Amino acid sequence: MSIRSEQSVASETHHGIPKGKLYPHLEIRMACVEDGLDNTGFRKISSYIKLINPNTKIAYIPTANYRTFWGQLFEKTQGSFGDKDITSVAEFMAKADIAAFSSMTQSSFTVYKIIDQVREINPDTYIIWGGIHAIIQPEDAIKYADAVCTGEGEFPFKVFLEKFKNGEDYTTAPSFWFNKDNKIVKNRNLPLMTPKEMDELPPLTYQDGEVVYHYGKGFKKLNSKTFIDYVGLGYGTVWSIGCPLRCTYCGNTKFIDYDSGYKRIRHSKAATVIDEIQRAIDKQPHISDVSFYDDSFLSLPYAQLEEFAKLYKEKIKIPFSIYGVIPNYVREDKIALLVDAGLHRLRMGIQSGSENILEFYKRPTKLKRIKEATQIINKFRKYIIAPAYDIIIDNPIETPEDTKATLDLLYDMPRPFTLNILSLRIIPNTDLEQQMKERGIDVPSIRKYYGAGYHRTLANCMVFTLTWWRMPRVLYNFLRKKVYPIKTKQPLYPVLFYFCRGGYMVKRALDHLRYLDFSVLPGKVGYYLWKLRIVHIWHKFFIKKYHLPKKNLNNISAKEQEI
Repeated sequence: MSIRSEQSVASETHHGIPKGKLYPHLEIRMACVEDGLDNTGFRKISSYIKLINPNTKIAYIPTANYRTFWGQLFEKTQGSFGDKDITSVAEFMAKADIAAFSSMTQSSFTVYKIIDQVREINPDTYIIWGGIHAIIQPEDAIKYADAVCTGEGEFPFKVFLEKFKNGEDYTTAPSFWFNKDNKIVKNRNLPLMTPKEMDELPPLTYQDGEVVYHYGKGFKKLNSKTFIDYVGLGYGTVWSIGCPLRCTYCGNTKFIDYDSGYKRIRHSKAATVIDEIQRAIDKQPHISDVSFYDDSFLSLPYAQLEEFAKLYKEKIKIPFSIYGVIPNYVREDKIALLVDAGLHRLRMGIQSGSENILEFYKRPTKLKRIKEATQIINKFRKYIIAPAYDIIIDNPIETPEDTKATLDLLYDMPRPFTLNILSLRIIPNTDLEQQMKERGIDVPSIRKYYGAGYHRTLANCMVFTLTWWRMPRVLYNFLRKKVYPIKTKQPLYPVLFYFCRGGYMVKRALDHLRYLDFSVLPGKVGYYLWKLRIVHIWHKFFIKKYHLPKKNLNNISAKEQEI
């Protein structure tokens, strides 16, 4: 595989545009190369680019088919990109004047191959790479692309496009790196969008003429069937952007390096995100759950959450989930407000039960606060699906005490709960990467899926087991004595591991089936139950509802509402 061939560089005579060529009717083709269809950032920028350049085609290139139960159990995905698929995608993208790619690091190897073939098919196609991988590791992406977007891309792309169309020096466009004559031009990033600017963006693309690639079958128009196959009855979005934390393992650290303002939470008006969700439901009436992937949803002030909850309850009226919950911001009044509005599932980051490891990750949350947060959430257990808590395992710096501390936390945690169990992976250019290099420790890259490749240790077997069985204390204490961290030479238990993980997956599936929640269980079963109105009837008559007492609102002081 070549890295931006010398032949294609030599053919460029004026900043990438063949001499004398202008683009009054320029065609752009955008591709989101990831595992799935639920990329809010891509939908946001693609809608903006299509607004300023109507001759824009938008495509999704899923790098793996939706996962089955057995595929997840045995850590495999259905299908994989072959050479014919790479060629088919490259032929599609090479027909454009500008081919723009968006991807996470896990999919970057696929993007390398596609770009390489695009250059062979049409050397005149100008290649741009954006998205998480390009922002976090631009020095890698620029080896393959002509330009790399290193920040929020909407307004910078408009500057770039105007100059590109007119044959001007577009390498001055902000928020981009350019590969010009084999030299890298690095431009400063524009300031982050203001809330007012976020409100003025066009509606996110959602079944607006996009196409999706099917293995061995080529591109087909995106429709309800595709959504159901990949995301079930769910719809994913992001209301607020930013995170107040700087955890060593997180890609947000790169965003904060570019602009410290990323630590502040920015968001559009509540009415804007409500309108977005309503537009999606109008196009896909089967949507029965909305997932918010904000990094810190509960850090929003109570008054803003109250405005959101009121509008959501009045206009949307279906369950919703929040994924970005930080223990520091868990308050009973906020949880009560959101559960009353329809919150039925949440995900909170715990990461470890060891104060030592939490400090290593620079998590500003003490164990005492984590336990308090789980107890608050547990007060609403009758009204929500078992909460999911993130736990990072397979950390090579853990001591036996660290590993056991995590098990102790899980054993004593109020039930029910489930876990998102993540094997430690390194995101390039993060603080964690530097920490591990300084210690001389080799940890797999994020390119190796963090939901697979678990070590079959007794400790990991117990982590999975504790999500579905709180074993007797005497048995727990006996097994605890035999627990070692992964760096310790120890016996492995592959058969026991699959049994424990199988129980975890069955319990998690049952938790969602009890609520007839098909936002994480894709496929036609959920759709048929929705079509027969069984999902609607079940949610209306068989799921216990929480109603916020009015006195709770009246007793909240003005000072508390500002928090």
